[in-house]
Amino acid sequence: MLMANQLIGKQNMAIVSHVLEDPGFTYYCLVDSAEQVDQLGTFFAGRKQRLQVLLELGVMGGRTGVRDEEQLQAVLAALARWSKSIALCGVEMYEGVLDDEASIRAFLKRAVDVTRRLTAGKRFESAPVLLSGAGSAWYDVVAQEFSAAGLDDAVEIVLRPGCYLTHDVGSYKKAQARILEKNPIARKMRSGLVPALHVWAYVQSVPENERAIIGLGKRDAAFDSGLSTPALHYRPGDAAPIAVPAHWSLTKMMDQHAYMQIGGKDELRVGDMIGFDISHPCLTFDKWRVLAVLNERFDVVDVVQTYF
Repeated sequence: MLMANQLIGKQNMAIVSHVLEDPGFTYYCLVDSAEQVDQLGTFFAGRKQRLQVLLELGVMGGRTGVRDEEQLQAVLAALARWSKSIALCGVEMYEGVLDDEASIRAFLKRAVDVTRRLTAGKRFESAPVLLSGAGSAWYDVVAQEFSAAGLDDAVEIVLRPGCYLTHDVGSYKKAQARILEKNPIARKMRSGLVPALHVWAYVQSVPENERAIIGLGKRDAAFDSGLSTPALHYRPGDAAPIAVPAHWSLTKMMDQHAYMQIGGKDELRVGDMIGFDISHPCLTFDKWRVLAVLNERFDVVDVVQTYF
């Protein structure tokens, strides 16, 4: 299953058209405007295909998504015009554009209300109807609100916290700590998310007693939500990487280099390798077309392509 943010443009629609030829692939496009629905409807009618879409809800000051009832009715009218080439299959929202829990819960209740109204009005053309939310920071709150709504089996709830796959040591680590503090179910599980994505780089220079220059830059790892954190140290020829001293830290990243603060007596040489934990994996995925998959012995056992 693939959900795509507001996909528009003939080249992109042609890619989707090709994907739809595969009967084993389920695709959903998000829509939030009548103009967008008209463009999609025109294109896929010409291809004699039917595109599945989810109505995206949004908030004032946020990203994409329907803001108010007037916009909602305009989108529904457009969907009715293109019912032969566009199939409304559910409702989608992303609560991560909001910062406080009260606003997030209000947004979630709105999504539930819209889903109920459209279900009662028989506006959906698939069963079960999809209701989807939950980025990586508030998935517990989304699960609570959607579960408490009492929606029956006609609605399938899909949570999509992307960082369950790799986690991180920055923004989502803090979010997970909040969840463990406030959510009794999460605490009862007695387990947590473990970072599963490292970016490795060589020590290129140790020009000062307490500074090393690392071949890691903004082209290699995300930096918008905090700099990468040194986690593992490996000297070629050693049996395995070891944990780095707690006082090692990045102080600055440039395009291709990073400044790492170390201790004056630390044993660090040019050619050593440092494995970094990262914050905000999305923008790190965006920088790498392939990722190596390692086993517990750090052997490469697979390579996966990224599509971000």
